Amino acid sequence: MGSASAEVSRYGWIIRSPIRDAACLTLVREADACLVARSFGADPGEGRNWSFEEFCEEAFACADRQSLIGLRAVGAWTLVAEESRFEGVRHDVLENASAATEAVSIYWDLDRATTFSHAVHGEVRTSFEAALPEYRIGTRPDDLELVRAGLPWHESEDVPLMFALAARVTGCELMPHWFAGQFLTCPVNSCEGLTTTGYPGATGDAGRARPSGDPRGWRA
Repeated sequence: MGSASAEVSRYGWIIRSPIRDAACLTLVREADACLVARSFGADPGEGRNWSFEEFCEEAFACADRQSLIGLRAVGAWTLVAEESRFEGVRHDVLENASAATEAVSIYWDLDRATTFSHAVHGEVRTSFEAALPEYRIGTRPDDLELVRAGLPWHESEDVPLMFALAARVTGCELMPHWFAGQFLTCPVNSCEGLTTTGYPGATGDAGRARPSGDPRGWRA
């Protein structure tokens, strides 16, 4: 096995994880999880500390009425996990989250749609599907070409490939220990002032209207 293939195979654990079928994972270079939560349109004051498994169960249970994010700070970065409804794939959210820093987003779903996005200082510089990295959008679509060079595109599974690229960009290897411990779980109440710019390849309701009524319709 070549070194690049071994680099990707390190992330094979994802196929045995609670989010093996669909998820959006966003890494924001900011250690203050509350600040990151607000950048996603969530109020950390409404948050609850749950294990990752509890977060996934609740996110799935209320996916038809409420978007939940789970946040955990690891070193200088905060991991934002989503099991459904996927705010982190939206360019407007990434622009907000990266306003004074940097963010990397990895998205995949049951239909095998994927998106890798990199945002810096309030602009999504590049975004593409793992299966078609040749087709990129963003303010600097070629920004990561030297970084992603050498990875076995078109030869490896899409999600581990995106994990490997995220590690090259951020210096953070998304391993199972990142998902241990407590996640600050918050309902996304509003992204007022944000506008949806869309994303390539992904499916879903990125331009949806927000649910009406009390957004805290989740487990007490």
